[in-house]
Amino acid sequence: MSEDAGNAPRSRVGGAWVTGIAAGALAVAALVTAVWMRGEARRGPTVIQPSVEAPVGADPLANLPETDRQRLTRPELDRPATFKRMFMGKPEALCTELTGLGVPMSDWRPDPLVPGAWYCASDLVAIGAPGADGRSSSLFVNLRGLDKAVLGSVRIKLNGDNPRSASLARAALLRVLEAVGARYGWPLPAALRQAVERGHPLRLVEHGVDIKVLPEDPRLIDDAANVRRLNVILDFPTVDLLAPAELFAPFAWKPDRRQRGPRPQVAPFAVPSPEAPVTEAE
Repeated sequence: MSEDAGNAPRSRVGGAWVTGIAAGALAVAALVTAVWMRGEARRGPTVIQPSVEAPVGADPLANLPETDRQRLTRPELDRPATFKRMFMGKPEALCTELTGLGVPMSDWRPDPLVPGAWYCASDLVAIGAPGADGRSSSLFVNLRGLDKAVLGSVRIKLNGDNPRSASLARAALLRVLEAVGARYGWPLPAALRQAVERGHPLRLVEHGVDIKVLPEDPRLIDDAANVRRLNVILDFPTVDLLAPAELFAPFAWKPDRRQRGPRPQVAPFAVPSPEAPVTEAE
């Protein structure tokens, strides 16, 4: 008999012993797992308690200075904005047009009293024939701007010294306002027209334009009861950038920001190309 034949029964006995040990280990593991799962089922789901250092509902702004807390939580906007109409016509062209309407205006020229400002104005223009006392209704117009290319205000004074021609003076005043409105791009508000025709006071803000009609009290200058004087004032809005771009730089609101270095350079606004469509909002 060979040596291999003698070792065969001994190898089979060793393999069976190893297989039995493995089977026993699996049985023990299954038993332990079943016992653990039964215990977990009895205890119920695990609940994680919140950390004491980070309680639920803590105020994230608690460590900020009080002034910063108020600024971040106040309901008002930093820079509230509304749609405004801007006068985009040339003021000198409007001065010329009013001359053509029968109210001779001066040239659009620098204001000698206000540095940088410009204006054009009429003389006291008589409207209609004089009355029995020789007094005539009249109109005075003054256009002003803080820049050569920008019209800032229109002021018109109506003097109804002759009640018979006062209606002609009111019609001339309305023609001046209509000329301004035509270049401004909007019709006269009905309330403005009615206030001029009836001589009633008015204060109206429309699309940023501050409109005032201020009748004068005839008793203050010893006028007759039927003499009417009106002051009509249109103040056009000034529109600036609502929020400079650097306001939105990181931590720009912190008071010590300047101590950490220079302010970041802000790129200028891009100018649309001629081919790009341009839209306007009223």
